Amino acid sequence: MKILQREWREEKLLAWAFGGLWIFITAFLWSPSRDGVEAVYALAFFIPMLMLLPWRKPEFNQYGGWFSTSALAYGGWCCITSLWGSDTGFFILQWLILATWLLGSAWVLQKKSLDWEKFLRWLLLLGAVTAAMNIAVFYWSHPLAARLEGVSIARAPTLVGQIYGVIVLIGILLSWRTDCFKCALFLSLACIPALVALGLSQSRGPLLSLVMVLILGFIWLRPGWKIVLVQCFAGILALCALFFIFPLEELLLERGASFRDQIWLDVIAQMRTQPGAFLMGIGMAGSTDILTSIGVYHHAHNAWLDIFYRTGIVGLGLAAVHLILLLWSVHRRPQMAPLTLWLVYGCGCLLVDSRSLFWEIDAKWWLYWVPAALLSAQLSRALVPTAVSATTKQ
Repeated sequence: MKILQREWREEKLLAWAFGGLWIFITAFLWSPSRDGVEAVYALAFFIPMLMLLPWRKPEFNQYGGWFSTSALAYGGWCCITSLWGSDTGFFILQWLILATWLLGSAWVLQKKSLDWEKFLRWLLLLGAVTAAMNIAVFYWSHPLAARLEGVSIARAPTLVGQIYGVIVLIGILLSWRTDCFKCALFLSLACIPALVALGLSQSRGPLLSLVMVLILGFIWLRPGWKIVLVQCFAGILALCALFFIFPLEELLLERGASFRDQIWLDVIAQMRTQPGAFLMGIGMAGSTDILTSIGVYHHAHNAWLDIFYRTGIVGLGLAAVHLILLLWSVHRRPQMAPLTLWLVYGCGCLLVDSRSLFWEIDAKWWLYWVPAALLSAQLSRALVPTAVSATTKQ
């Protein structure tokens, strides 16, 4: 029987997981809830990988090499800190989910090549459609001055800005990579719904992160001036429209830092009262509430500070090792710019929002673990002799 043949089983599971991987990634744009994204992940990727990975011989570079190892070391330390935190079983499950994602995506992309340019274009178009639908549904029953909230996994306005900031970034980077001006113009126009969603979310963190990453991308990629000038002119018009609809003093002055500065100071002050917390952290726990002088918040509103607070300098160091390994490995690979700058943009967003990176699947996966896994898969692919790197377009 074919089902007893290892090669036949792996071929079928590979086809299942390859399609499931991309369904899972796009689910961050169309799934109606976080639970929906988790269900998609379980059915489309987690199950086939559990049916395959435990029964294969471990091959270091084929499963992400040091990139996966460093990421799972950070996740493992988070599990250890839960011993003086709480809910150890929950974090062991999250480690298994993360390990399956990192190792599985690396293996799948080693075995099956992908036209990255085509995939990113489809992601851009899907993002444009979902952004337009989100805007229409929300403002059907809300005034235009209201901050745009999501109808998908990105419920809060800040999450809307983060999610669609990635779509804008991908579209602009794709327009910089083509020699056809009409194609570049079309790709730029496709960014408009996502850019409008970002603006209507009134999320300053994602907007600032997007601007800084585009400046970095411009220096790195050196695109043609013609399309850049058109985009800059359109961006200035969009900013003028934004400030006409939303008074400048309300956007930049009245909301201030949204209490983030005080939250950060209170978190550091709490750590000073527990000297051991600087090294080991207070421990990961199922409840992430932080009591501050201005109220109770669900997290530190800075993922890196939250990592430091919960897992100490050890956890922050392990997370930094993973990030530095990835960025150092791609700094001379401009062909990987979309994924690299997607990750950098996500890191910028996480400076002013989110809890620890080691958590259940939510919007932060779209900002960090999705681009990190795709990058590590591509980098590891070049180290595997059997990988047909030339067939993969980046």
